[in-house]
Amino acid sequence: MLYDMPTWAIVSGLLIVTLVANEVGFRFGLRNRSRDSELSRTVSNALKGSVFALVALLLAFSYSATAGRYDMRQHLVLEQANAVGTCYLRAGLLGEEPRIAIRETLRRYIDARIEHFRTPSHDARSEQLQREIDRLMTELWTQVEVVNRADPAAVRNSLIVPAANEVIDLTSTRSWANRNHLPDPVLVLLFGSVMISSVLLGHSSGQAASRHVGLWLASNLVFALILYVVLDFDRPKRGIIQVDQTPLIELRASMD
Repeated sequence: MLYDMPTWAIVSGLLIVTLVANEVGFRFGLRNRSRDSELSRTVSNALKGSVFALVALLLAFSYSATAGRYDMRQHLVLEQANAVGTCYLRAGLLGEEPRIAIRETLRRYIDARIEHFRTPSHDARSEQLQREIDRLMTELWTQVEVVNRADPAAVRNSLIVPAANEVIDLTSTRSWANRNHLPDPVLVLLFGSVMISSVLLGHSSGQAASRHVGLWLASNLVFALILYVVLDFDRPKRGIIQVDQTPLIELRASMD
């Protein structure tokens, strides 16, 4: 559910809610200020520091996880371009008819893959393109089977079978990688942790009987920006940080 929402809307909503949480914490801290002893405040500050450290650790782990997924998706694009390029070249070692058929299938596959990336996930066209990609991979393997029955010696010499197999495997791997996101419960945990931190920050201001609005804004903005990057890393087809498709684009240009 959260994955389908715009990143800016999630982060903007979080920024507003954290400011409200600051105010709630401030009023609670101000109300109990007169009953807090110096020792009580010392213990309270130590506990708050522990919570802040735990939230920072959760954000760091989430950032690392999504950055790792982004790097994996980026690497898969390069691997896929290399695999398709290899298959395209080895097809040149076959007879004229299978060479033309396989190369045309690979061209259409790259076109569909690039368009699929540029099409929003919620668009119906995206599902159509995914089905087209799967169909082209089936067609590629069928073409390899046909040429293997007609001329097995040429297939062995060209090594077209492992090349086609790698293209098909990487297609499945990349499709899985694009669907692999941080689970919604983890995102809810992150948002809840940031909310608790905002309440505690406001509570400290309440104990001091002073609204530290600048500090609240700075802290909440840092939390919001970190979560924005975490969400953006996890959405490869939209947002500011997108997976670079240059290897596939350059490969397609070299096929003409």
